[in-house]
Amino acid sequence: MRKVNLSEINNYGQRFAKVVCDKFFKAQPAINGKQIVELCENRQINLFVIKTIYIKWQEEANDIRSPFFDYAAPEVTQAMTALMNVLSRYISVRQATFEPILAGAVADTLLLTLSPYDYYAKEFAIMGKEIEVSMQVKTISKYFKVHKKLFDKILVQLESEGSMVKAERATALVAAILGQNPELDNQEVLLLSFDKVVPLNFNNLFVTQESNRFVNTQMEETIFDISPLRFDLNLKEESKPPVQEYVPVVTQKPVERIIEEKFSPLSNPELARSIMANSQHQSMQNLIPIEKRSGFVNMLFNGSNSEFGEAIDLIDRCPNYHEAIMIIKDRYFRKYSWDLEKDEVKEFYEMVSEKFD
Repeated sequence: MRKVNLSEINNYGQRFAKVVCDKFFKAQPAINGKQIVELCENRQINLFVIKTIYIKWQEEANDIRSPFFDYAAPEVTQAMTALMNVLSRYISVRQATFEPILAGAVADTLLLTLSPYDYYAKEFAIMGKEIEVSMQVKTISKYFKVHKKLFDKILVQLESEGSMVKAERATALVAAILGQNPELDNQEVLLLSFDKVVPLNFNNLFVTQESNRFVNTQMEETIFDISPLRFDLNLKEESKPPVQEYVPVVTQKPVERIIEEKFSPLSNPELARSIMANSQHQSMQNLIPIEKRSGFVNMLFNGSNSEFGEAIDLIDRCPNYHEAIMIIKDRYFRKYSWDLEKDEVKEFYEMVSEKFD
């Protein structure tokens, strides 16, 4: 039985990004919005980079708050909105910052291509326990190219659920939609665009597995309202001829050596649910080697053994992977400013994933 190899997908994203960045930044010190949109032949990669910057732009605006100044005053709101909207048209990113963003965009595009279910499960978990459909999903619709019809169906279904949808419910809806065999883009064509930059080892994209396997203050803070913001790249992307049109799957099957859906539980929602229901979850206490524990305590929990122990206990009591990820995000990720590029963070997440395999 095979599943998508998330570690290899992330590693491939880093290799891909290094090749592209070393070539681009050799001639210039920074990349702008127009250059990002045209960076890769696979337009989904470019769009996911822009999506990451858009979300960061929103977060920066949302972080504008102060107990000393009234950011809710109409004149202030108007001036700040004008500033943020102008900034959105002047993207400028240097290689050290841009390369990990590109690596993440490549990995996300590859994951979305191979396993839409796994991609959306990850995306919804990052959004939090409850998803604000209009602000968190609908606003990013223009950044999806691959399997766009699937995204549109997901959005329609989420909107029919209401303005707020629990992340687990959203993931279940994706599984249900995929179970109806919706029209997806041709995976073979999509994968070829990766292979042109850095050769893909298709066998490594899957792994064989056995069936078991803020600070409070007394002063009232005022917050800048981000709702009027409009992320405007000032680009006329639609006027450019498309680099590559993706061919929808009609009756032909993807090349066997690239993808065989029957071997991937994450591309088969019914099989995925069956595996999750029947698997014997291991304890994190048993999964984490003794020699790794001090590194996790020091690097992830600021040296607190009690916090580490509490985290392990909470994860062990979670019914599924997504609940565990949300607990990590809510309780520890921001508190200790975890860096997703750090080996300890990657290893910890991999062990949580292994627990629920």
